[in-house]
Amino acid sequence: MPKGGQNRALLVYLDQNYASRVAKYLLGLPHNEVFGAFWEELRAGAARGLWIAPPSPFHVLELHGGYLLSTFRRIFAEVSGGFWLRPWQEVVRRQAERRGLALEDLLTREGSWDRPADLDPLWDLLDLELAGSFYARTEAAAAFILGRLGLGEGARRLPFVAGLSRLLAFRSLEAARRERLADLVDLLMAATVAPYADALGTDRYLREALRRIGCRPAVFSGRAAEVRAFADWLRMRRDEAERKGLP
Repeated sequence: MPKGGQNRALLVYLDQNYASRVAKYLLGLPHNEVFGAFWEELRAGAARGLWIAPPSPFHVLELHGGYLLSTFRRIFAEVSGGFWLRPWQEVVRRQAERRGLALEDLLTREGSWDRPADLDPLWDLLDLELAGSFYARTEAAAAFILGRLGLGEGARRLPFVAGLSRLLAFRSLEAARRERLADLVDLLMAATVAPYADALGTDRYLREALRRIGCRPAVFSGRAAEVRAFADWLRMRRDEAERKGLP
């Protein structure tokens, strides 16, 4: 695991959308130039052990072995520190056993580009109809998740269950939100990663949802101004490390 304590390596996560934009920049595809400075900051800090940015089974699922796969391998070989995210079901199980958060419950060195995330346990999650107040919607979503995953009432406040329930409640209030095939992946990814991450790169909708429900990481979208802000955030962390005399 990344070193513990106050000076532990930060955890940065790039979702499929963000990592794909970095990959397209590295391939020289147009309209992705703003990701150049971000990439240089990301790899520079990773090389010094200031942060890790691991791949996950969600990336594998959404790549479908497509043309970006080899570039994804290159990206994460440089910035992951050799770590992967565990399958989300394993993260939930470990949270339930620990009744708390520990980075080792999220990270592993056993990942593979041949093992995609399995969404089957919650395949119909987005068909759930929620009504009433935000609290009522959150509680109803939690009850559904607990039942589907075979968890008892004591698991209602697990970070994964609580985060996913709030995200579902927020989504249900967005009447104009059009269905996207990637929404289920996005919600499961966010509920898995957000409790542990220090910074997260994602799309505008999920950034807004995470901020609105009070999730802890710094969240940045792929809009040019926010990509630059993400690069600045990394640069500030690197400058802080230099002032403290860290490697």
